[in-house]
Amino acid sequence: MEKQILELAKRILAETEVHHVLDKAMDQLIQLSGAERGMVILFGQAGGVLFETARNLKKEDIDNPEFQVSRTIIDKVKNRGEAICLANAFDDPSLQTSISTKRLEILSVICLPLRHDSDTFGVIYLDNRLVRGMFTPQLFELVGSFAEFISLSAYHALEKTQQEQHIASLEAELRSRYQFDAIISHSPKMTEILKIVSQVANTEATVLIQGESGTGKELIARSIHYNSSRRNNSLMPINCGALPENLLESELFGHVKGAFTGANTDKAGWFEAANEGTIFLDEVSEMTPALQVKFLRVLQTGEYSPVGSREIRQVDVRVLTATNQNLQELVNAGKFRKDLYYRLNVIDIELPPLRDRKCDIPILAKHFINIFCEKYKKDELHLSRDAEACLLIYDFPGNIRELENAMQRAVALAADNIITPQHLPASISQGRPINAKAKELSTSKRRAAEQAEREFVADCLGATNGRIRKAAKMAGIDASNFHKIMKKHKIDSTAFKI
Repeated sequence: MEKQILELAKRILAETEVHHVLDKAMDQLIQLSGAERGMVILFGQAGGVLFETARNLKKEDIDNPEFQVSRTIIDKVKNRGEAICLANAFDDPSLQTSISTKRLEILSVICLPLRHDSDTFGVIYLDNRLVRGMFTPQLFELVGSFAEFISLSAYHALEKTQQEQHIASLEAELRSRYQFDAIISHSPKMTEILKIVSQVANTEATVLIQGESGTGKELIARSIHYNSSRRNNSLMPINCGALPENLLESELFGHVKGAFTGANTDKAGWFEAANEGTIFLDEVSEMTPALQVKFLRVLQTGEYSPVGSREIRQVDVRVLTATNQNLQELVNAGKFRKDLYYRLNVIDIELPPLRDRKCDIPILAKHFINIFCEKYKKDELHLSRDAEACLLIYDFPGNIRELENAMQRAVALAADNIITPQHLPASISQGRPINAKAKELSTSKRRAAEQAEREFVADCLGATNGRIRKAAKMAGIDASNFHKIMKKHKIDSTAFKI
């Protein structure tokens, strides 16, 4: 019998969902005891019923269980925290006035408390209306031993469910209050980030959003802006990495006529366009040191000068920035100004990569599938279990953007109403997560090749006393391409002139 109890206990402890724990526990208890009916109830902190399962000998659910079992006995065990085993309920003096006991003609009863530490958080109830004295002391002891395992499993499952409900409630409150509907997530990490966003949105603090490419940094920036007092004014998103160095300053601060070749008229910059609103600078790490100085000035004083002008202008803008690089490491390497870093890093939000919030993959996938089904005018599609398993195994180095592209491809290729692994990109369907060592090796090879290229160009310039055309001819490279390589590696030809 002990072996049977252990086997039953293993099945219960393997369950993590409350309803599954209660259903399995009830069926096993009825099988073990021979009870005609049974019920497991879990109570909330206020004493009300949170979860209940009522079953009969045929493993069928009982309708209206509160009417089918003795609430008097259940309440007695709940309040006292002591187990009850009755051969004949009618013989117990304390139940002589129980209407439910008389109405149901209950004979044999076992009722045990489910306890955690000193608290009773639930009860197990078993009865039989046909056989007097069916529950022997030995059976009562056996059921009591099994109940200890049920208490352990039910408590942890209940705790897990309550935590999930709390997170879901907090997330729902945040979304309804701050309109975060564009951010699709059930991840606890993202819920914490949304909480931070709700706290800092209506301040003037600068916010640095860090995270890998494709993690949704701009969505967070938009959430901050649209939940701030500046929401009715402009939000200007600028990707600093997408603009050439010589144009970025002009785009940010504007220029006057004649400032440079092609500047035929005065042009306002993004800071001026964002006045009284918000400017979001993505890939801020791409700013040159000279531009970092001018950016710092705007942050400190709100002052700037258009390119080619000595006029000092004033602007009232809230600044949000983002980067997929580690700014602290760039500061340590001397590639990013320390004073600017501290100015930007008043509030730091670190977005987790998709591989660290895999619980979001199915809901994000469904979200993108719905979008592309509507776009391509297709009937509703859903993921097969195998396709979902492939998505959950994969590491998604491209994060949410890569998942979105994969779902677009899948929707375009799916002929029936189901997406299977064959509709996914090969890197995902073949279950090949990113290999960190291979990625590191590839990065090392690229760096070595760039270093070799730099040294080769420098050697050619050294051999020709810094004369670019001769150096290009020596290298066997077109002069314009040779000049681009010099610019890429920031090589100054004057350094090689004698």
